[in-house]
Amino acid sequence: MNSPERVVLVTGSTRGIGRATAELFAASRYRVVVHGIRSEECDETLRAIRGAGGHAGVATADLTQEGAAEHLIDTAHAVYGRLDVLVNNAGANVFTGTLGTSIAQWQHAMDLDLRAVWLCSKAAARSLERPGAIVNVASNHAFSTMAGSFPYNVAKAGVVALGQSLALELTPERIRVNTVCPGYIDTPINETYFGGFADPARERARVEALHPVRRIGMPQDVARAIRFLADEQEAGFITGTSLLVDGGRSALMQDPDPEQAAPRP
Repeated sequence: MNSPERVVLVTGSTRGIGRATAELFAASRYRVVVHGIRSEECDETLRAIRGAGGHAGVATADLTQEGAAEHLIDTAHAVYGRLDVLVNNAGANVFTGTLGTSIAQWQHAMDLDLRAVWLCSKAAARSLERPGAIVNVASNHAFSTMAGSFPYNVAKAGVVALGQSLALELTPERIRVNTVCPGYIDTPINETYFGGFADPARERARVEALHPVRRIGMPQDVARAIRFLADEQEAGFITGTSLLVDGGRSALMQDPDPEQAAPRP
């Protein structure tokens, strides 16, 4: 059992996977630093954690800006005086194809989905308690891609490689680094994806049927995987790995239905 003084910072924890992860760590007796761009975005997560008897504070930063990662880690330390676990969850998808992606769209995806993961990990590694853990959130897009999601695909593949590189350097320093790769999860990002189809309900049903478990995931499914990898007692011999949390979707070879394929750029 972890000490109640252990502290975790979850980036992008105002909704979806990040919020579910923050709430699960709080229920596991961690003190949680909730992150959002603005403090008011964090209020709902804070209320949920504190209402359940947990401990939570706030650290704000726009992770696409220079110096934001260092500021975030410094603020997280200021909240509780220490940091044991970093969960790099913040990210966003840009639904655009290879030929239609603008330089600005590419840069935003790289800055938030990849560069911020590196910079937050770099800043945290200097001061994480030992043993410490970093868990990055990538995507099953890192292993098999789809049309119309180009910069996200590339960035998330980069997160997997980044996690391996960090693990090689940091594990000898008693900081384990692992990556969770969710599939379709019931989050605002995927609601946006489904909303791009003429019949969102039909597309959702089609996607659910592609999963051996016959459903898409919930944020809590991913949160439990993150919590496991962060736990030194449960996962102390696991580092440098990527864990697919996709309901078996990646095990299926499926020819795309041309009528249901994502729109081309």
